Amino acid sequence: MKIDSIKLCGWRSYDLNGVYISGLKSINLIIGPNNSGKSNLAKYFNYLKSIASEKLSTGTAISVATELDESQTWDWGKEKINCEISLSNDNVFTKDDKVSYTVDENKVTLDCCHDVSSNTSILNMKVNGKPIFNDSNLICSDLETDKWIDPTDDVAGFSDNEFYWSSFLNSLVFVDPIRHHSRNSNNEQSYYFDGAKIIEELDKLRLDRATPSNWAGYKKQIKQWLTDILSEQVTNIDVVKKDLNLEFESGLSFSLDQLGTGVSQIVMLLSHLWINKDVNLNVFLEEPEANLHPESVVKLVSIFEKELVNHRFFITTHSPSLIDCLNENWAVYRTLKSSNGASSITPNDNVIKHYETLDSLGVKASQILQANTVLWVEGPSDRIYLKKLIDIYSDGELKEGKDYSFLYFGGTNLASFTALDDIDENLINILSTSRKAYLIADSDCSSQTNRDDGAFKAYLGSMLGRLQAANADNAGLDSTVEDYVKVWITEGREIENYICKNLFFEILTSQGFKRESIGKGDSRKGLELKSTQASDFIFEKFDSFDKAISDCYQYQDATQLEESSLSNISLSYASKKVPIAKAVVDKLDKTHCSMFDLENKIKDLVEFIRK
Repeated sequence: MKIDSIKLCGWRSYDLNGVYISGLKSINLIIGPNNSGKSNLAKYFNYLKSIASEKLSTGTAISVATELDESQTWDWGKEKINCEISLSNDNVFTKDDKVSYTVDENKVTLDCCHDVSSNTSILNMKVNGKPIFNDSNLICSDLETDKWIDPTDDVAGFSDNEFYWSSFLNSLVFVDPIRHHSRNSNNEQSYYFDGAKIIEELDKLRLDRATPSNWAGYKKQIKQWLTDILSEQVTNIDVVKKDLNLEFESGLSFSLDQLGTGVSQIVMLLSHLWINKDVNLNVFLEEPEANLHPESVVKLVSIFEKELVNHRFFITTHSPSLIDCLNENWAVYRTLKSSNGASSITPNDNVIKHYETLDSLGVKASQILQANTVLWVEGPSDRIYLKKLIDIYSDGELKEGKDYSFLYFGGTNLASFTALDDIDENLINILSTSRKAYLIADSDCSSQTNRDDGAFKAYLGSMLGRLQAANADNAGLDSTVEDYVKVWITEGREIENYICKNLFFEILTSQGFKRESIGKGDSRKGLELKSTQASDFIFEKFDSFDKAISDCYQYQDATQLEESSLSNISLSYASKKVPIAKAVVDKLDKTHCSMFDLENKIKDLVEFIRK
């Protein structure tokens, strides 16, 4: 059962004004320091499911006798605990679901009130803001006129309260840092995530001769997921003597009890979610970093997002490792505790709140990497072209700001950079900004001879020399400087020479870039292109694009341009490198990427970023 928002008041560290969480998405991170109240949401729903685990009554506001300890109330005040849960309008129902007020046509809210003094919990619902049952347990037969009558099964909404509450409670899954997977587990709470029961379900799946494809599908998917998360090939998974057994490419085989706690947790959780992949679960996962490597946590949550799309995940953490994975499918909420002990939960919906969350976790800028790789480029037009090319060759998977970011070295400023700490304190260490760096520089060569001889400008030659020296003098056990710093010098004069000539000519001669005249006032003269055919555009490997396009112009009377006029046109194009780049990438696709060594270079770059 998908939900859109939660309001909870009077529970533990949530005061009588309560906390309100809205805009829930596929992945919901609840982040905060220790003892800030970030786990109280999961604890409440865990408690709610435990008290309402029996079959619920139909045709009434559901009353459950409970004994709620005063320590579970705000400030031990024995005040009522209230919760409102707004259901999503995209929940799907079947013909067998007996429900009158559907969420796609009405705003449906589940309401729960716990009265500590009377040891009673009441589960009710609202339709468009109006309760379906009142305190006298009459049903509202007409929401517009507020007509209340005795509930009978022919009245609209008679079964809705039981249906929605049962569906919601059955959708709740709780996973804390210590999870049972042993087949001898003595955990008796049926609502608790218990791996021992998962093995029983898997064994039934394995023995189901009517649909053997289900077991085969499970094995194939779990092997793929575990191979990705563990970075080790899992060759087989099977139920052996009521235990789960994993085989690895190394030839080793382990039962679940023999595996590390983190691996066991992953296997059981993913198995449970796969078995229930066609229903909408609300999964509360507490501090996955407690027993898992940060990289494994990131890969696990990526599987949640991309493969288990029917489920909604609520992940509490005080680790910043997941923050770098944020996208439009994620929501982040920050928990804080005020001076009076009340917890607050606020959305991280802007960059300042994002930084405040990192501050509250004690994370300093020097402790996190803003991107996996920094790409050093000469200017903004290079960034525009490269970003588009990375998008094309990574199928849109690599994201700027998370997987890579750009910094500008501005041509001759490259002489001020080095790859490692240098004797000269005036040199800037290129690795100080990230763990990995990729430098993309124009060769600025005017001929193939110069390019083959490596006759680059002094600043580029100086940088290459320092990299070679650093690579010779610095090495790890398995790595060298070249594993962390790569240099790409354009095969042609500059990055624009990689652009498909036909596409480039189309953009350069389009409205907004094409020159119509030169001069001002009485000196103004009309211009025209010598040819409108891209095949006549002479733009070779070591040509400057601005000079090449200026040579395509003549006066309208077909006379040739003087050098000063050619220079004027060339400069006007050079000054528009950024808008030209933006126009080019709007039409750029993989069919335009066959010039020189461009495709291989971009593939190498994408692979480097992904490492």
